[in-house]
Amino acid sequence: MSDRRVVLITGASMGLGHAMAELLVADGWTVFGTSREPENYSTHGWEMIELDVTDDGSVRACVAQVMERAGRIDALVNNAGYGLSAFAEEPTVEEVRAQFDTNYLGVHRMCRAVLPIMRAQGHGHIVNISSLSGLFGTPPSAHYAATKHALEGYSDAMKYEVAPFGVQVAVVEPGITRSSFRGNAVGPAEPMAVYDDLREHLGTMGRMAEERAASEDTVARTVRRVLNTPRPRLRHTCTRLDWLAAHMRCWVPEWFTRWVVRRIFGLKT
Repeated sequence: MSDRRVVLITGASMGLGHAMAELLVADGWTVFGTSREPENYSTHGWEMIELDVTDDGSVRACVAQVMERAGRIDALVNNAGYGLSAFAEEPTVEEVRAQFDTNYLGVHRMCRAVLPIMRAQGHGHIVNISSLSGLFGTPPSAHYAATKHALEGYSDAMKYEVAPFGVQVAVVEPGITRSSFRGNAVGPAEPMAVYDDLREHLGTMGRMAEERAASEDTVARTVRRVLNTPRPRLRHTCTRLDWLAAHMRCWVPEWFTRWVVRRIFGLKT
């Protein structure tokens, strides 16, 4: 067994997960990435393992494979997830349930599988990839924001609970990032025509914002910094602008925050 630190990254087949894997391999980590179809992706210095975070058996099998090959898990980065681009009333209950099953319950499944290992080791880092949407609900992503709000509360409570066992918990909160995330977002099965104009407007605004946004490498470097910190604080933003946005909740009244959001998104009311 290698004496290098071992990290398990969910959703490492492309985008942010892939960027994190490359960065941590270069730093000397033993990296295991995951995908539902690992054979379809090439890697450079790390292993890909099959994982469906919505399936309990798949989660157990994935963690068992890492333990068989490496003997320990020093860090877990919960990155698997997707965006449901839908206004609050549009999606069915089944579509919302699927969003929570991946973005929130998927994280919980992974933590339940890994925490006993980290407790036995007496150390470990868990990094949950959240979003500024975990602090602000913005259109058209009410249910995506709800999953990230849930993840924030979950991580906050768990940080207190597992600290006595030497396990550190942190969340990383990217803002708009130049990545494949928007392209992989899904819409509702039955979009409502009443929102079509606003949907088109927000899509245009989102594409313009992405052109000026930081890359996913910026987020990957934030995760690396958290993993290299023995006792990281709970919440971590990725850019100065993200930091300012996150602290608006504490510094300014609600009416001003909502005015800023309306200006940024070009909303009339």
